[in-house]
Amino acid sequence: SENPNPVLRVAKNGTILYANQASLPLLNVWGCEIGQPLPDHLRRSISGVLGSGSPEYIEVECGEQTFSFMLAPIADAAYVNIYGHDITERKRVAKEKEEMEQKTRVASRLATVGQMASGIAHEINNPLTGVIGFAELLRKRDIPEDIKEELDIIRDAAQRVASIVKRLLIFARQQEPERKSLDINETIASTVAIRAYELDTNNIQVTMQLAPDLPATIADSGQLQQVFLNIILNAETEMMLAHGKGTLVIKTEPIDNTIRVSFKDDGPGIPKENLERVFDPFFTTREVGDGTGLGLSVCHGIMAEHGGRIHAESELGKGATFIVELPIVTEAGEPKLVEPVADEVRREIKAKILIVDDEPIVQQLLTEILTEAGYNVETVDNGIDAVEKLKSNRYGLILLDIKMHGMSGIELYKHLQKKSRSLAKTVVFITGDVIGEVTLKFLRKTKVPYITKPFTEELLLKEVNSRITPDR
Repeated sequence: SENPNPVLRVAKNGTILYANQASLPLLNVWGCEIGQPLPDHLRRSISGVLGSGSPEYIEVECGEQTFSFMLAPIADAAYVNIYGHDITERKRVAKEKEEMEQKTRVASRLATVGQMASGIAHEINNPLTGVIGFAELLRKRDIPEDIKEELDIIRDAAQRVASIVKRLLIFARQQEPERKSLDINETIASTVAIRAYELDTNNIQVTMQLAPDLPATIADSGQLQQVFLNIILNAETEMMLAHGKGTLVIKTEPIDNTIRVSFKDDGPGIPKENLERVFDPFFTTREVGDGTGLGLSVCHGIMAEHGGRIHAESELGKGATFIVELPIVTEAGEPKLVEPVADEVRREIKAKILIVDDEPIVQQLLTEILTEAGYNVETVDNGIDAVEKLKSNRYGLILLDIKMHGMSGIELYKHLQKKSRSLAKTVVFITGDVIGEVTLKFLRKTKVPYITKPFTEELLLKEVNSRITPDR
C-alpha cells in the first residue's frame, strides 16, 4: 500500500528522481517538482550525507507543518533516500509544555521577588516613617525659615522614596486581583512616574492627554500598572533602538461604557505579519537574552480578566499605537480598604491610647504627635507586654504594628478577639507590610482598619480622631 509519509529519492546534485503521493504537498510548498532540484538548504544537507556516508536527521518547516527527515545515502549509489515524518503535533505539544514550564519558572521568580519586596518594604518604611514624621514636627517649631526649607527638602525626598517603594510593591504583587474603584488617569500618571528618570535621560518626551471627565472604574491598580508599564517599556526600547530618542503620547478618553487608553510612539512600527503575533506567548523580535516575549501576552491575559481588551495598530516606519479598552464598572464585591475621614475639629480629650510597636523611632513619633493632640499615650514594644497592660488598663484605641518580634500583631489581635470582641474593635493597625500574602489575606478577612507606613501627621490624626470618642 502507498506509504502515508513522504518518501523521496534525490540525486547527488539535488535533483528529485522520485516522490510518492504523500510528498507532493511538500513539493508544492518548496516550489519544485520531479526532475527539478530541491531547495538549497536541503541540497546542502544531501551533499553532507553523501560525503559522510552516514544517515542524518533534520527538521524542516514546510508551511504550517514541521517534518523530520531521515536522509539515508545508498551505498555505492549516487542518490539519497529521504523519509519524512510529520512532527507538527509533537512540536506543538512540546512547545506548549515548554511555555508552561517557562511560565511556572517566571511566576516562581516573580513570587520570590514579591516576597523579598515585602520584607524590604517593611524595613524601609519604618525609618521613613521617622524621617517624614520628625521633619514635620520640627518644621512646626520656632526655627528660621531657611531651616524650614531644608526640612521640606528632607521630607519631600523621603516621601519620594516612600512613593517609589509603594509603586514597586504594587507592581511586584503576585496575588488574586484586588479590585476597587480607581482613577485611570492617576494610575497612568503613577506608572509614568516610575520610568520618569529613564524616559528623561533617554530623551523620550512623554505627552499625556488625559480626559478630565474620565469616570472611575473598578479594577486592580497593580495589574493595570503592569499593563501600562509593559507598553511604555516596549515603546521606549523600540524608539531608542530606532533613533536614540522618541515621543510617546498617552491619551485617555471615555467612549460609550468604555475607558480607552492609547499609547502612541514614533518608533519603527510593527510589520503587518507581526501585528497579531505580538500578544502570543514567547513571541519576540529581540535578540536572545533581550526579552522573553511574555510581557504583552501577560498584558493580554490581564485585560481579558478585566473584561477588556488590548490591541495594536501600526504601519511600518510610522510608529505603533497600543490601545487598552477597559469597561466602566461601578460596583465591586471586594471589601473596601479604610480611608481617612474628613477633618474634625481638634478636641481636648484625655482618651488613652496604647501603642504596640517594636520600632523605637515609630513609638517616639506616635507618642509626640498624639500627646500634643491631647491624648494619654502608653507604649510597649511587644505583644506579651501589651497583653499584660490590657489586663489592668482600659484604652480608647490600640495602635498595633503587624510585624513584631515574638507575638505578631495578628496573633495579638486574635488573642483580643477571644478575650473581648469590644476590645478588638479598638485596634487600628499601623504597618509597613501591605503586600505580604498573609497580611493581605488577614486584612481582607477581618476588615480591621489600618494605616500604612510611612504616614503623615495629618493622616494619623484624622484616623485616630475618627475612632476615638470622648468617653473612652
